[in-house]
Amino acid sequence: MACIQKLREDLTLLERLFPKEHERVRVMTSSLDEVCLRFVKPDGKYFDMSASIQENYPRVAPIWFSESEDPLVTSVLEELTENDSNPSILYQINHLVSRLCEFNQLTVPAELLQIIPNQEADEGNGSDEEIESENEDAEMSEYEDMMDDASAFEDGPAGDSEKKHDEATPAATAVLNRVAQVQRQMHLRGAATGSISANDRLMKEIREIYRSDNHKNGVYSVELVKDNLYEWDVNLMKVDDDSALASDMKQLEREKKQSYLHFRFHFKDTFPFEPPFVHLMSPTVQNGFVLSGGALCMELLTKQGWSSAYSVESLILQISATLVKGKARIAFDGKVCFYFSMI
Repeated sequence: MACIQKLREDLTLLERLFPKEHERVRVMTSSLDEVCLRFVKPDGKYFDMSASIQENYPRVAPIWFSESEDPLVTSVLEELTENDSNPSILYQINHLVSRLCEFNQLTVPAELLQIIPNQEADEGNGSDEEIESENEDAEMSEYEDMMDDASAFEDGPAGDSEKKHDEATPAATAVLNRVAQVQRQMHLRGAATGSISANDRLMKEIREIYRSDNHKNGVYSVELVKDNLYEWDVNLMKVDDDSALASDMKQLEREKKQSYLHFRFHFKDTFPFEPPFVHLMSPTVQNGFVLSGGALCMELLTKQGWSSAYSVESLILQISATLVKGKARIAFDGKVCFYFSMI
């Protein structure tokens, strides 16, 4: 619990010191599993870098990556990877920003002096029993946080301009409450599945989906299979109106009384660092990068093509676009497969 609490405090400090308006360093997003940092040069050009925080942090350093091809960025990130003597996110960002300023001959931001971590406190030299106890406390705290998050989603902050937006999602509140309760009960029985980082991210994804205009406007729908946080039924109800697939879906509704494409998403405890496995349950579709068994052939769904920055909604929308691009057509004379078992 202490580790999780310390990480939360560090992230809060980073957001306060380096807001999105900061001249040089900006924390664009932060969560218990990822921090996205932007380094801005005097000419307005910038580098985006992300740190994937591992489940066993702070014993293991975050994994840094960037889409920038700048050799200086690559060099500094390699330094962090090769020298992980202090895995603290504060230490890593301090080193990262200091080196980038040095390479670009820039003055180091004064705020950086406030994130020089206490080496002894952050190395985590406690006994195995202490570490195990902390992990157990952290897991229980996580399930308690899930309940708190569900309540916060339901109530909304007083006076928040987005409160009205959130009040339109009672279904989301019900889902979040059920999931949090199921996860907590499984933990108490010693049958918990998944990981803390995956639980946190998937709960966040559910909240964002129910707030999404695409979800509210009926582009797609999501339902958890037996309130399982790691198994989702996703119904894609709208694709490009000008596509042949859209016409097929209208015919499907007339003939089969089914107005959607039914997908099953299977998430691992390594999410969001690995993509979900996605399978088209029904109807049978030809082309559109859909394999004969219903699996999707998309680079985005491979370890090499996936990024933890992708959201589940962005994945759903990308699947829709890929189906249309691949000229997917519904096989009305084919056998519709409603059941699928993971091997």
